[in-house]
Amino acid sequence: MAPLPLLAAIAALIPVFAVPESGFALSVTHRDSVRLMNLTCGPTGGSHPRAAEACDALSPVDGEISNLATETAVCTLEYDPVKVSATGTWRGETREFAAEFPNPCAMHADTGPVFDF
Repeated sequence: MAPLPLLAAIAALIPVFAVPESGFALSVTHRDSVRLMNLTCGPTGGSHPRAAEACDALSPVDGEISNLATETAVCTLEYDPVKVSATGTWRGETREFAAEFPNPCAMHADTGPVFDF
């Protein structure tokens, strides 16, 4: 039987992998293109180019994208529809979101950095 201090020393050498506390698979469909990203928060990461900003925006609303504060934005009335979706978890709870916006400006105003990729 190995002494307990030896086991503790061996365990300290084994790398620990951080499992994200929260994560989303995101999609944006605009015209003929579909863009896909993943976002992880806690630790911040994934393929999202503005991951830290997106996680910061999601924290106060407990990962509920529909509760993001709407920014004051002056958008044209141009009809250029954008569809977005998000599926994932926030601190262990399932989160889903899907919406269609009349144009990219309206999408950014309502979702901030989350779908800004």
